[in-house]
Amino acid sequence: MPTRPRHWIRLALAGASLAACVCADAGLQTPQEYISGFVLYVHWPDDAAITSWQICVGYPATGEDTRYANLVVRDRPFTVRHVGAKDALAGCQVLDLTAADAATATALMQSAQAQRGLLTVGNGKAFCSTGGLICLRMNDPRGGFEINLSGVKNAGFSINAKLLMLARPAGAEGTP
Repeated sequence: MPTRPRHWIRLALAGASLAACVCADAGLQTPQEYISGFVLYVHWPDDAAITSWQICVGYPATGEDTRYANLVVRDRPFTVRHVGAKDALAGCQVLDLTAADAATATALMQSAQAQRGLLTVGNGKAFCSTGGLICLRMNDPRGGFEINLSGVKNAGFSINAKLLMLARPAGAEGTP
């Protein structure tokens, strides 16, 4: 039976006042858990044409990628493709650079910025500063994420208000 990210429903119902601590309290500990939730609340420019969520993961590959195997979000399964610095990104809905080495991430971000409808996810606020769309705070004990709103708009996405309420304001260092 496919696994659905039920923890995101709890997150969405928690409300803005708890946004900073909800992510850690809900048990979201891996980029894969966050990304499966993002897919629930982000709508792609060509959303109706998508039959499966292709997650392109920047090298090096990790064993964590298997967490996508049985996921189904919005009635579509996940597939994973590993990509290197020179690989094409056509067909990818999400580019997961959370585990990629710096050289691979830089090269893939250059390719990704020209592609509409590609949700780029990486680590830390610097990732949003370089054009990334969602920046996880995996090294922060409170967890959480930031959303690059201008980048999201330019890439053609619409994001449900529930997800926006859970995000930390961009650049908020000490935001609880």
